[in-house]
Amino acid sequence: MEEIKGLNVKKIAFIGGGAMAEAIIKGIIGSGLLAPCNIYVGNRTQKRCDYLHETYGVQAVTDNQAAVSDADLVILAVKPQVAPVALTPALINSFKKDAWVLSIMGSVNLEQLHKYAPGLPVVRTMPNTPLACGAGMTALCCDENVTEAMKNDAAIIFSSCGEIEFVDEKAIEAISAISGCGPGYCFVIIDALADAGVRAGLPRALAIKLAAQTMAGSGKLCIESGLHPAQLRDQVTSPGGTTIAGIHALENHGVRGAFYDAVMAVLARSQELQK
Repeated sequence: MEEIKGLNVKKIAFIGGGAMAEAIIKGIIGSGLLAPCNIYVGNRTQKRCDYLHETYGVQAVTDNQAAVSDADLVILAVKPQVAPVALTPALINSFKKDAWVLSIMGSVNLEQLHKYAPGLPVVRTMPNTPLACGAGMTALCCDENVTEAMKNDAAIIFSSCGEIEFVDEKAIEAISAISGCGPGYCFVIIDALADAGVRAGLPRALAIKLAAQTMAGSGKLCIESGLHPAQLRDQVTSPGGTTIAGIHALENHGVRGAFYDAVMAVLARSQELQK
């Protein structure tokens, strides 16, 4: 893929101004990719529009058609169940003829996106909530109409708030079950470890900090070392020591199997939503 410096798009419009849209906006502005005045947001509530404008300087309005007017890129950031109501033919008809579409809507595949935006190039993405602190993980897949310039713009936008990978669409649902839903699993683990810390006599705030930083640091070490997680586990697991005693307890309670089941449950639910 040919490297392109800076964005080709001059105006970006978001349909939906929720937390994920805000995280992307924060990344774009924080990286200096686009001036706030060239970012428009369509959101149903005036209160949210006021917040986004006051916080980031973007143009936020309750009229989606006004938001997308003359936008080079339209980012679909509404909840999947809201899409049939929000993405009306009238709205799509108000897109620029040479606009392209990027979706962050989970469980909405390229075939469905083409029904919402017929004839337009579409990039489907699966980001996760750590985008909000610049540590997100986003998978992207493109249809056959997406140009190299569009692909690079998508890469630049999501690289501004985390790591990216381009994948085949068939991998997206499994990715959703791992990195898309993964922060939820991680927060459950952090909360459980913190509770255990409180049970062991630690103050709540300290227990949460210990658990959260330990998880963040472990992930960073896994990525930067390039070692298999099992190798890293072995490095901290001394024969007959305390860590192996803890791991033994986790295995006895089926923690590994619980994660298998969680991923399969996400895949099953995703299939239901797509129907």
